[in-house]
Amino acid sequence: MTQRIICIILILLVSHLPIMKSASAQFVPAIDLECQSVHPSGNLELYVSNNSSGNVSDYAECTVSNPNLYQEKIRIIILSGPLNQEGPADFYVEANSEVDFQVKIWTNATPAEVGGENQTRELTIIAEVLEANGLPPPIYTSSESELLVDIIVYEEANETEMIISEKTDDKKSLIYAGGGGAVLLLLILFISIKRRTTFR
Repeated sequence: MTQRIICIILILLVSHLPIMKSASAQFVPAIDLECQSVHPSGNLELYVSNNSSGNVSDYAECTVSNPNLYQEKIRIIILSGPLNQEGPADFYVEANSEVDFQVKIWTNATPAEVGGENQTRELTIIAEVLEANGLPPPIYTSSESELLVDIIVYEEANETEMIISEKTDDKKSLIYAGGGGAVLLLLILFISIKRRTTFR
């Protein structure tokens, strides 16, 4: 009799096992992150100049999606190397929905500090799940997006000098042209006076 009861209990447990598995599977967190640049090149762009008047900051547009049937709390981690960065604080993503946000990067470096040459750096943005349905997730879950940042050295001082030089050359040309015209006018006037004197 006791063996029959044990067998019945085991049969009931085995028959409910798939239901328990499917229920636990529903609470496995998942997240999807996509980030992109606003430039046609697909890369973020920072223009570094001597007086920092160029485009020293840029941003990426990101979307994080929650495909689950419950709310998730998300944290954004930004790996930007020597570049300064700014992103959102922890936030919630509702079930079967998405949230848009921006990640900003910038630099205060001068052309000399970046080696005086154009360069490209990596930017990694990670979204990790902190809570799933109000509880810590049973497993670590994250999604990441990788972008490139083009650092372009902009020698504004040199370009200004070139413009000044060109304007100076133009002024010199005008002076030479004006001087030549004055000499020609004096020569015509001298010839005219000489002819009048000869006819008299």
